Amino acid sequence: MNLFKTLSLLVFITSSLPIFAQEYNPVTLESKKGNKKQNAAAKKEEMKYFLQFGIMSRNHDSFKQKYGVNILYENCVITPYMSEKARKNNQEVAQYLTTKYGENWKKDLEIIPYGL
Repeated sequence: MNLFKTLSLLVFITSSLPIFAQEYNPVTLESKKGNKKQNAAAKKEEMKYFLQFGIMSRNHDSFKQKYGVNILYENCVITPYMSEKARKNNQEVAQYLTTKYGENWKKDLEIIPYGL
């Protein structure tokens, strides 16, 4: 019985390793409004975004238009790597918005971004 438990645990651990080792690369969004010069500049500059987790997503188009920051929703399965990456990204975007707009952006967003 002890051998069975040990082998089961070993199989479980080795099958779980690929999940924790995955790398998360967020999607870069591009602005498509304006003329060709603006589009070329937009391609060089990434659009900032908050990364949220969960099944339910809300419409944040007015926030995106006002502040130029989008909210991306991912599924609710979070690896430690994704969690850390989202937390760092969201803190950087929050710092950017606070520097540029003060604290008013928090009222307009109506959610608390992951990691803040």
